[in-house]
Amino acid sequence: MKSTEISPSQLLTLENTDPIQMGFWVPNRIWASAKFMAPLRKHIEKKRAEGTLKDWVPVIAQFQTWLFNTTVFYPKTQSWQTYAYVLQEMIDQSNDFMAHQDQAIRDEILEDGDTIFIPNMNYLLTALNEIITTSPSFNNTVMVGTPMNGLLAVSMATEAGLFLFHNEPFNQQLKLILNTWNAFLKSPDSLDKLDINDPEKPGSWISQAAWAAGVWDQMVHDPNLPGYGFDSWNSFFIRKFVPGARPFQGTSEVVDIGCETTPWQYSDNLKYHTPYWIKDVDYSLIDIFGRQEEWASLFVGGQSYQGFLSATHYHRWNSPIDGEIVRSWVQPGTYFAQRPFQGEDPGTWEGTESQPYLANIAARAIFIFKHPQCGYIGLICIGMVEVSTCVIDSPFLVDEGATPVAITKGEEIGHFEFGGSTHMMIFQKDKVKLEEWAIHAVAHRNDKKPTKMGTVIARPV
Repeated sequence: MKSTEISPSQLLTLENTDPIQMGFWVPNRIWASAKFMAPLRKHIEKKRAEGTLKDWVPVIAQFQTWLFNTTVFYPKTQSWQTYAYVLQEMIDQSNDFMAHQDQAIRDEILEDGDTIFIPNMNYLLTALNEIITTSPSFNNTVMVGTPMNGLLAVSMATEAGLFLFHNEPFNQQLKLILNTWNAFLKSPDSLDKLDINDPEKPGSWISQAAWAAGVWDQMVHDPNLPGYGFDSWNSFFIRKFVPGARPFQGTSEVVDIGCETTPWQYSDNLKYHTPYWIKDVDYSLIDIFGRQEEWASLFVGGQSYQGFLSATHYHRWNSPIDGEIVRSWVQPGTYFAQRPFQGEDPGTWEGTESQPYLANIAARAIFIFKHPQCGYIGLICIGMVEVSTCVIDSPFLVDEGATPVAITKGEEIGHFEFGGSTHMMIFQKDKVKLEEWAIHAVAHRNDKKPTKMGTVIARPV
């Protein structure tokens, strides 16, 4: 399926990207290979030659054991196979994809044109080990902040990859790996790329290039303190705006946007259930709301806005209204699953184009608000790729049947851990009129700066 909403002059290619377009997650598999996978391979080979390559941490060794000792029914062979067998299939299919690119593309990506994409399973596990024991680097590529996504950019869209990344036991193993990385990123050891004594070191988030990319625009920090005043890489990544930087607009009657958002898509006449896996732009309310019929049924025939949170911007969620939270919960889901039948034209942003699909299946935090004039409003904060942890602040966790919690517009309600992702706002039928910028979201996909948190998105009918 090709991207039909982007003109040829707007296509994101190997040649025309710039730092402002960073954080678009995965532009296309060839781009990710050239700008991330090949340098990663060289980095690992250099460390191996120097004898400085890290030993596998326990979770990676345990993952290898699980792969070889756990079986799954694999539809392609119509038989039970170990997960290691299917993972090897994914590696082989990734290599086959790269081997069939034009020679000029292969030369650009791999220099000699013959090096395979992933040498073997041991290399894949070693690369995962290297990533989860290291803080993400700043760089002028769309892979900024999401190195595991870069490693798996080709694999996640292969036939075997689609099977694995939609498989629940496999996702449970990925979660263990991601949890280990999360723990490292919450430790002081993860501050190596916020070193005030060497701000221009490779991958530094306090370099002149990071400043130019807007990483610190109106963000709380103290350049005189170690780590700019942060105690870990994760605390830096969920940094806050300085007071007053994002005032919430309008009166209490209007709804504001609760995330710093780059527009992606508007939809209306939402369906209770649709076969979203066939046409990924469709939303299936019953699936979005985790099979919770009571809440899904409220929004039938309604409208939605979806936008994404760039990896270099703000990653917290704030209340879009003055009113109540009547229900909130974290819905488990997938991490690296992408929509089937992804396009291969040079401008296909496969990660971002999977956003509507991920709303139905990925790990996500779900809020149901009640507004006096605008009715019920859903806010869905959706993890993408390694951005796997959605945290609802404890005062705003509202269990089924619990007393609603009063909320004030702009009040912080939660955040993504390790990065940002995509989010939806869902409105009831005939309750609100959305602003033109939200209705015409597709026209704003290439905006150089995101729509500011606190901007009015809807008004009561």
